Amino acid sequence: ENMEPNSTYDQEIDLKDLMFAVLYKWRPVVIAAVVIGILLGGFKAFSTYKSQNDPTVIAEKEADYQKNLEIYEKNKSTGEREIDNLLNDITEQQTYLEKSVRMNMSPYDVWEAKIDLFVKTDYVIMPDMVYQNVDYTDTILQAYQSALTNTEFLQKVAKKVGTEPRYLKELIDIQVNQKILSVKVNYTDEKSVKAIMQYVLSGVDDAKAKIEETIGVHTISVVDESVGSKVDLELADAQKAESTRLVDLNTSLEEKQDALDELQEPKKIVDSTSAAAKSGIKYGILGAVLGAFMAIFFVCVAFLMTDGIYAAKDLRNRYKLRVLGTLPAKKVGGIDASLRKMEGRASEEDDKTYGLIAANVRSFMGDAGKILAAGCASADAFNRVAEKLVAELGDCQVVKGGNLLEDAEALEKLSDADAVVFVEECKVSKYSQVELELEKVKDLQKEVLGCVVLE
Repeated sequence: ENMEPNSTYDQEIDLKDLMFAVLYKWRPVVIAAVVIGILLGGFKAFSTYKSQNDPTVIAEKEADYQKNLEIYEKNKSTGEREIDNLLNDITEQQTYLEKSVRMNMSPYDVWEAKIDLFVKTDYVIMPDMVYQNVDYTDTILQAYQSALTNTEFLQKVAKKVGTEPRYLKELIDIQVNQKILSVKVNYTDEKSVKAIMQYVLSGVDDAKAKIEETIGVHTISVVDESVGSKVDLELADAQKAESTRLVDLNTSLEEKQDALDELQEPKKIVDSTSAAAKSGIKYGILGAVLGAFMAIFFVCVAFLMTDGIYAAKDLRNRYKLRVLGTLPAKKVGGIDASLRKMEGRASEEDDKTYGLIAANVRSFMGDAGKILAAGCASADAFNRVAEKLVAELGDCQVVKGGNLLEDAEALEKLSDADAVVFVEECKVSKYSQVELELEKVKDLQKEVLGCVVLE
């Protein structure tokens, strides 16, 4: 197997490794978040408290509050009146649509009774006379029109018909034209329309004596009368318009209610201490997020720029080194232990682990007689691992060396050895150091059995 340095290796960023590198630095991230959050929150709280207690600022805010309060109360009062008016109109419109005879009759089957009444007086034109007698015909016609449309008469007829005067008024049309009093009555059926017309004619009879007494003697007679059913498209349009009006009123009510609900009463000047505390908390949270982001950014930059070994798999991928086994670089607990477990790193250093490493060494040593343990791990870690390997491989000739790049004695031992087992430590050993170690081993034509990595 080729274990020479791979000069053409293109390092790729492993997002999983980057994520765990950040998570392992949770302490500085938390500290940065807390420190910057306290600094920014404290500064903002102090500046807010100072500005809130400025007499000029307090006076300006009080004036603004009073102005906004007046506007709010005016808008609220107007809105409430508008809603009350709309509710009254809606109630009246609903009542009208429910009770009005005209609104509930079919426009395609309207019964109509018509009668034209002719009024005649004793007025004659006097030939060759400069002054003529007054013609009271138009006045008499208007008097009949007034008598048949006044409230007292409508109440009397409405009571007999079983409706209300305002609804009856919609069904009776009285017009004056060329000495003719034209009366039209609409209703839902023939019998009722004839009865109402009869009541109207009775009203004419009742009014005649009084009109003669107050205005002048006259005669009134029927010129034309008819009863029949017709289609009234104007009525259809009127019914549609009244229904649409109810919909429009309800829509306006919803809009006015929404506008009233959205009105917000202006807030009175809050206590300066409370305002400062709220501002401090808000900016404290913002500062904490900013601090955490900055710390994470620097951790990511350090991860990308460092030459230190991050994981055993990097030595396998970059240099094709056999990983004989992995050990924890130090004992950890709590959150760090959970993170190591999630990432899949070695969590315990025991005899079983060293037994597996020793078994791997025996599998790959072949004819090699003397094996040298060397590497760039920290002195304490290297000595601990090397001594364990010597003890586990008691039946083999294992020599504890050291750092081949710094220890001349270790380098001399390499000359006498047949094979090498590297002991490297993540974040301590560097890729550049591993490359130099491999070059020295290659120059002396020694075999590399693999490496033990402390993660």
